[in-house]
Amino acid sequence: MGERWDTAVAAAAEEPPADLRAAVEEELIALWNDLGQALQRAAGRRWSAECDGLVVRIVMLTRLTTATSWPWIPAPLLASGTYQGILKSAGIAFTPPPSRESIARAAPP
Repeated sequence: MGERWDTAVAAAAEEPPADLRAAVEEELIALWNDLGQALQRAAGRRWSAECDGLVVRIVMLTRLTTATSWPWIPAPLLASGTYQGILKSAGIAFTPPPSRESIARAAPP
């Protein structure tokens, strides 16, 4: 009988990142997606302690690499200016996405 986590451990071995930098870049994509989901859960509050924790991790890891390219960022984070605001506040250089209007049109319904 296997452990609960055996499937996840096996999945991690299927396509491991090429190196530490690639692993950090993959983790950043996941963290930005987690932030988008956390903001949806925060609903009326618009921000939560969970969001704060994710931003701390995003900023720390981004400072070790580079900003995650905007095509990997959830459309609502781009349209609201959250992605841009976090990186600007942290003093991290990034390539800005297209206009907010074009991002909003590209967002899934």
